[in-house]
Amino acid sequence: VALIWKWILLRDGILNAWLVELGFDKILFFVSPAWAMFWAIFISIWAHMGFYTLIILAGLQAIPPDLYEAAEMDGTKQERIFWRITLPLLWPNLLVVIVLALIKGVQTFDEVYVLTGGGPGTATQFIVQYIYNTGFTNQIQNFGLAAAASVILGVVLFGLTMLQLAATRWKDNG
Repeated sequence: VALIWKWILLRDGILNAWLVELGFDKILFFVSPAWAMFWAIFISIWAHMGFYTLIILAGLQAIPPDLYEAAEMDGTKQERIFWRITLPLLWPNLLVVIVLALIKGVQTFDEVYVLTGGGPGTATQFIVQYIYNTGFTNQIQNFGLAAAASVILGVVLFGLTMLQLAATRWKDNG
């Protein structure tokens, strides 16, 4: 996914070729740290949106239609149905999606490595890439610092996993 987006967004990529054809100047999408971070986050979200959508769709399909029928018979407005029926019953699924997205966000490596390599500078360097660069690619490899950062990452991921398990149990127990 990241490679396809890189081909689209490069200086001589598909999007810039299209902009030049329309008479506009080329845009350097990965030169500005803010724009590089935006595209890294956007592409990571876009790559996993289908999975998150399936979780939400499963939650929507699990809501009993009887609740909607009863609300319509009572003359309840659609926005009240959403806030009082749909959202509360969908909340456990949304919580699972949020926790999974947080875990994926902490583990982001491949998209950023392919897109920017952590640059410009270290503007898009996430913790996994920091661990990789510190332990393996610097001229002076600092395995101790990379190991310490890995332990911290493991603790954070453990905490997020426990949060996901609690959310799943809460969803199952209702």
